Amino acid sequence: MKKLLSPARGVLAAALIAGLAMPAQAQLREALNTGEQATRRAEQVQEQINQLDDQRTDMVREYRTLLQRRDAADLYAKQQELVVQSQEEEIESLTSQLGSIDDITAQTVPMLLGMIEDLKGFVAADLPFKQEERQARLDGLDAVMETANVTPAEQYRLIMDAYQAEMEYGRTISTWQEEITIGGNPTTVDMFLYGRVALVYAAPNGSAARYNRNTGEWESIKGGYVADIDKAIRVAQAKAQQDVLFAPVQKFSVE
Repeated sequence: MKKLLSPARGVLAAALIAGLAMPAQAQLREALNTGEQATRRAEQVQEQINQLDDQRTDMVREYRTLLQRRDAADLYAKQQELVVQSQEEEIESLTSQLGSIDDITAQTVPMLLGMIEDLKGFVAADLPFKQEERQARLDGLDAVMETANVTPAEQYRLIMDAYQAEMEYGRTISTWQEEITIGGNPTTVDMFLYGRVALVYAAPNGSAARYNRNTGEWESIKGGYVADIDKAIRVAQAKAQQDVLFAPVQKFSVE
């Protein structure tokens, strides 16, 4: 037969079992808390490791950037050394050239003056057309050569412009009004220049004349050339269509 516990003994046994279970639960709870703390600590440590790794990566990237900048700076410095060397050589060359500027100027000025004198001689021997305009140009060249702040290069350019203007007279036709003396009376006539082939005029009274290079005088023109001169003047004034123009050419010989 099984022995039955009395009520008193049952209560005592339950109390004994409960007393033994309570320390075990506390130990389990403490173990769980400890585990959770360790897990959180491990997570914090891992986070710190991740941060340190990110910092290390940034530092490596920055270090490489600094190396690239250093290399670029070294390359730039070497390039600048070449530039400085080139500039020093250029300065040395310019300094050497400056020493010869006075000699070049001393040779250039007489040449320019000679060009002006040659142009004056050409104008004086040429047909006497637009004399005031041409003389003003020559006087301007004389003034330029006497002006201290005009460089030889600018003087040369102005002289060449004057030569070019004289060349254009020989390539074109032109007409203008000018007052001359005819029969002792001042008369305004229509001048006409056939390049440098002939210089003629048409007077208001219907007469015409040609400048004689040999005598330096005006000589009358008669016949069909008078009508040709009137036609040429109208063409130059854009009052008539362009056409073949006939000029009273003077015979001359070249010695």
